[in-house]
Amino acid sequence: MAKKRQTFEESIKRLEEIVEKLEQEEVPLEEAVALYKEGLGLSGTCKEKLAAVEGEIFLLRKEAGLWKEEPFQTEEREQ
Repeated sequence: MAKKRQTFEESIKRLEEIVEKLEQEEVPLEEAVALYKEGLGLSGTCKEKLAAVEGEIFLLRKEAGLWKEEPFQTEEREQ
């Protein structure tokens, strides 16, 4: 049976559960490594989903004429 793809919110919730379990419980080494590995995978998935949504929003704003390129500004230091 194919594994259901989690939503962003489900992935974040699972990440929070993993972090809480690793922080609060005495977890055997093998389980801790498995949880850490799962967390890394979820983190990567969330990062990809955020990048995709960011790109989509960028395109939508550009198409709507709401996007404009602004030069990078640095703060001047007082001397």
